[in-house]
Amino acid sequence: MLGLERVGVDDSFFDLGGDSISSMQVVARARAAGLACRPREVFVEQTVARLARVAAVADGEAGVVDEGVGEVPATPIMRWLNSIDGPLEQFNQTMLLQAPADAGEADVMTLLQALLDRHAMLRARADDDGAGGWLLTVPEPGSVDARACLHAVDMLSDEALIQARSRLNPVDGAMLSALWVRSTSQLALIIHHLAFDAVSWRVLLEDLNTAWAQHRAGEPVALPAWGTSFARWASLLTEYAHRPEIVAQAEAWKQVAAASTALPAGQPELDTYASAGHLTVSLDAETTRILLDEVAAAFHAGLHEILLIGFALAVAEFVGNGSAPIGIDVEGHGRHEELGPDIDLSHTVGWFTIKHPVALTVGRLNWAQVAGGEDALGALVKDAKEQLRCLPDGLTYGVLRYLNPDVHLSVSDPVIGFNYLGRMGGAAAEAVGEGWRISQDNVSVAAAAAAVPMPLAHTVELNAGTVETEAGTRLYADWTWAQSVLDEAQISRLSRSWFAALAGICAHVRAGGGGLTPSDIVPARLGQREIDQLQQQYQIADVLPLTPLQQGLLYHADSAQGSDDIYAVQLAITLSGRLDPHRLRDALHTVIDRHPNLVARFCGQFEEPVQIIPPEPSVPWRYVELDGVDAEDQVQQICAAERAAVCDLAHQAAFRAALVRVARGRHRLVLTNHHIVLDGWSMPILLGEIFAAYYGQQLPAAVPYRRFVTWLADRDLVAAQEVWRKVLAGFDTPTLVGPRNRLALGARGAESFRVPAATTSAVSELARSCHTTVNTVLQAAFAQVLTWLTGQHDVAFGTAVSDRPAEVVGAESMVGLLINTVPVRARITATTTTAELLAQLQSTNNDTLEHQHLALNEIHRISGHGQLFDTLFAYENYPLDTAGLASADELAVTEFAVREYNHYPLTVQATPGHELSIRLEYDTDVFDAVRIDSLTQRMQRVLVAMTADPTQALSSVDLLDDSERAQLGVLGNWAALTEPAAALSVVVLFGAQVGRTPDAVAVGWRGRSMTYRQLDEASNRLAHQLVARGAGPGDSVALLFARSVEAVVSILAVLKTGAAYVPVDPVLPAERIGFVLSDAAPIAALTTAALADRVNGHGLPVITVDDPAVDSQPSTALSVPDPDGIAHIIYTSGTTGVPRSGNQSPQPGASRQLVDGWATAGTGVDPVSFVRVRFLGVGDMGCATAWWAARRGARGGDRPRRSSTRRWSPNRSAC
Repeated sequence: MLGLERVGVDDSFFDLGGDSISSMQVVARARAAGLACRPREVFVEQTVARLARVAAVADGEAGVVDEGVGEVPATPIMRWLNSIDGPLEQFNQTMLLQAPADAGEADVMTLLQALLDRHAMLRARADDDGAGGWLLTVPEPGSVDARACLHAVDMLSDEALIQARSRLNPVDGAMLSALWVRSTSQLALIIHHLAFDAVSWRVLLEDLNTAWAQHRAGEPVALPAWGTSFARWASLLTEYAHRPEIVAQAEAWKQVAAASTALPAGQPELDTYASAGHLTVSLDAETTRILLDEVAAAFHAGLHEILLIGFALAVAEFVGNGSAPIGIDVEGHGRHEELGPDIDLSHTVGWFTIKHPVALTVGRLNWAQVAGGEDALGALVKDAKEQLRCLPDGLTYGVLRYLNPDVHLSVSDPVIGFNYLGRMGGAAAEAVGEGWRISQDNVSVAAAAAAVPMPLAHTVELNAGTVETEAGTRLYADWTWAQSVLDEAQISRLSRSWFAALAGICAHVRAGGGGLTPSDIVPARLGQREIDQLQQQYQIADVLPLTPLQQGLLYHADSAQGSDDIYAVQLAITLSGRLDPHRLRDALHTVIDRHPNLVARFCGQFEEPVQIIPPEPSVPWRYVELDGVDAEDQVQQICAAERAAVCDLAHQAAFRAALVRVARGRHRLVLTNHHIVLDGWSMPILLGEIFAAYYGQQLPAAVPYRRFVTWLADRDLVAAQEVWRKVLAGFDTPTLVGPRNRLALGARGAESFRVPAATTSAVSELARSCHTTVNTVLQAAFAQVLTWLTGQHDVAFGTAVSDRPAEVVGAESMVGLLINTVPVRARITATTTTAELLAQLQSTNNDTLEHQHLALNEIHRISGHGQLFDTLFAYENYPLDTAGLASADELAVTEFAVREYNHYPLTVQATPGHELSIRLEYDTDVFDAVRIDSLTQRMQRVLVAMTADPTQALSSVDLLDDSERAQLGVLGNWAALTEPAAALSVVVLFGAQVGRTPDAVAVGWRGRSMTYRQLDEASNRLAHQLVARGAGPGDSVALLFARSVEAVVSILAVLKTGAAYVPVDPVLPAERIGFVLSDAAPIAALTTAALADRVNGHGLPVITVDDPAVDSQPSTALSVPDPDGIAHIIYTSGTTGVPRSGNQSPQPGASRQLVDGWATAGTGVDPVSFVRVRFLGVGDMGCATAWWAARRGARGGDRPRRSSTRRWSPNRSAC
């Protein structure tokens, strides 16, 4: 196909010199061999191995769409031809063929008839449509007689050619005229251009040889009929011309077409194809080889782009103006198959040619820089390539200009023409056995036949193609020009300049030039300067954008402390038996070569972070032999070093391997990767490939990771945003078990347990009966555990979702990071049952299934929260067959361990099996082992309760064990619920506690604390200041604080004045803060100096607690306020609409427990007990907890880091 002796299954078709035209030949040859694929698939897959994944077995006539009979709409190129003022009847395509030795005129007649019957456009008739255009129709097969088309002569001459050409008459349906030359057994085929283009010759020649083989064997000639007819393709163009996205490209074409003319136009009455000048020259084989084999690959460009850029350079040098755009009329083959489904034009005959203008600015390089291949030439080639890549698809120009009357592109065409015909001759001209082939005299005969008295389309036109010769492949250039404007000497100079420019580009590449440009790395968005910077730092084969999850992981890697190895995933496999370390290393290199994204480097220095794929990927490999009693300690040291290495994402590979011989016949294979390059679903695929390569098994073609990233970039973000907006509507309070915006991570802990087989079976049965999945059942259970942890009944947590879409070919075997983290929301009311919760979760999953690709930070933005959750649930249902990694006579897998940690305070991982395996990973600064044990017990009790009765209300599920239930009874003093409430206010209760324990710590936060006496005196001083500013019973005061000691002081101060406090979260948007202040109408706003600007400008006094005037107030107590007064006014966050408020009056006691039972002795709470307080809680529990802590003499605030008592979530009220 490409004239090469050998092609590897992983060699790129286009790097080897293939082009769009030869891709159609690949499709045709594959079809002849019984395989079906499309030219677009050749472009996308590029290698034999990858094409094998998408090719299908050709199914006889399955490719036939229609026979192309009937009306054929005139295409843009036909309408262009019709617009030319002059004789058009003889405008043709001609080829001279050498017949097999035993072929005669009668044989030719049979073959011609077969071709006429097979290819509809050879029978077409062009009638006047009554509006100055053509109406083409195609009659049934058999309606055109080959005997009327074929004439015989003894000798071939120009006169005979002209006579044969003159017999063409599209109006009469004479599209083909054939001339049989008896003396030389040659056949000249002259076909009107309306029915034929240059690409069609390859189709016709293949069919001619197929028919000849059948005829010579005495069989009836029956040419295979498959593919899309020209008529159907032409009918699709009109619809295509009116698509909004195509119409939108009109403005771009107008700008391109406005380029000034570099040469004068010819004179139509003088400059015709008959009078035109002609020059044919060829480039030497070595320079042609470099162009084909090296230049196109170095610049990641098509050969036609390089030739066109070189042509523009030559024209700029010729006219002496490199600063102005050079307008060139470019032709293309036009066989675009994306116009409709199941379009296959690889075996269709017709005039598919498209033409469109380009305007190339090629700078002001002096010619010595061009011819010498200097660095400046490389930059110019890249820039010109990007100019070409920025143009709309060339097909759109013609359809808009000629098929859409609402678009006005009726401008004159550029007077300089360019057409690259691809590979001519060579494989396409080879005979099948003793078959028909292109004659050596073809060029001169075709030129003579083309000399018709029709006006030239261009002042100068270059038709180029590569031709196989005995000396090798050579680039041929056929120059045609208007002799009223240019002479042969000028064209010779232009031709030499073109070859010199091409030679300069070759020299530049041979010196190491070339490189990527922005269009090569789409969907990554980097400019040329940024790409050049990267190429100075890295060897680059490709650049990819990061997936949403990769962006988050890179952020955590960049912000992690030096010793952190979160998201470093380590798999340790103990292998027993004979193992060849060199074979294993080679196997790993084989697999990494298939998946180079595993050793990508990650760069965040630009606005958009990217991953750099190396051209020669290799896996860092370490082999160590240990012997001694401390071998295990040494293994752990090696593992720690490997984990640290993969966390250096900018400079080291994110995947590594170490093989440690721990004893004779026993090895530990340690595979370490950063999570940014590999997900759990990929690991079984990767391991399977490593051991398959080790055992010498053949691996299927790898699926490039780029395919997934490109698919991801094409998703509809607007639709996804709308779906997630609906899912999170009304979600007011993030579900957090750890400190908000924590900077430092604590040590990681992990605990695992197994769910008994009976419960596991019941969980599966519950999922089946509720038409959902085990994953959903476990999510529902975790949601209930979160309600217990947080006290919230509208909770959210993260979950890992695998994004391997069916429409991405090969996604199921792709290796890389193809997952995302998205929120799961669960709303549990007092009446919600298990079945209802499962239905709720399943419904939400169904709604978001097509939109789980959206970045988590974007989901946060939509929700109005900076953070929705800080817990993660993962259901790891990917199979990992360790037995499949072993060999009967070599290796056995005896141990298998995985180590991985993330940044969430709590992660729950579930793995299916006969007994569900649950692993809890946690931050030991947030949870301790006792708390985790309690959590695991609750989760198991939830699962049992859910499976026992799906119709039971979840609120009736008792999550407490016996000891907790007894303790709650004592602390809650439930007996007090039947007693009358005492008329005591919080202020009175607090004062009593001050009297009992004045020197006990009352509140603490981040290293700062106050005793009860200090808190009482500070709140008194602030209360006096508030009273002086007008606060009192019936009023309200807005409080705007971050979580702090000052917040507690301020709450007490407001309560002591008899006013109600209105807590305002300082992280709320300004408009929401403004609404709350306007709606609640407080008499003042109380805050800190640092936050004062958040409440300024709202027309109310602002009092700051750190104002020195506060310290000058007396610390004496105020008069006791009315216990029936309003205590606080609470507003929801208003994320989904207008914030809502609610008045609460706990002054007679938040509850009877608060004023009575909790005042009793003997409950086990002493002055150094710790209660974590939600200082500005938005519900009763947060406020009641703070008051209860003060009333009991306990300490409120954040936990001392080294406290031996339980750790509690700062967002969870004490209970």
